[in-house]
Amino acid sequence: MKLKNFVAVVLLVAAGSVLYSFVSPMGGEGFEIYIDNKLVLQQFNLEMKQVKNIELNATHSNSELKVKYYHCGMAGKSRTLELKNADQKKVKHWQFANAEGKNFAIAVPVKEIVSSNDKKSTTLYLYYASRETPQGRMLAGITVADKNA
Repeated sequence: MKLKNFVAVVLLVAAGSVLYSFVSPMGGEGFEIYIDNKLVLQQFNLEMKQVKNIELNATHSNSELKVKYYHCGMAGKSRTLELKNADQKKVKHWQFANAEGKNFAIAVPVKEIVSSNDKKSTTLYLYYASRETPQGRMLAGITVADKNA
């Protein structure tokens, strides 16, 4: 009888451990970047320490770049996006209204990003800031392949 109880407990613990390994942790911080609703970059938690590049070109001239930034599962307040050049000088600034609930998406026209790129910079850097992240966070480098897009 004791052996059956012991085996049952061990099996329950093992099953619980296996099932728990498939559960994503609640909260955390992360972002997704879309071009015309196509996911082009996604990073969460520790992955965010590595900055990756996104390339824009003439085919994106009428597109929309959308950012979804997650603060512990909630949308931020007083959200802004900024483009900076390699010298960390602000090139473009966008401010967004507060969203209710879990409406994470903020969007800007790609043509505004492309037109912000001067010939001196090969890469612009996209930053996100909000009340929850007032110091801001670099999300990605943006390379514009064709200025005439």
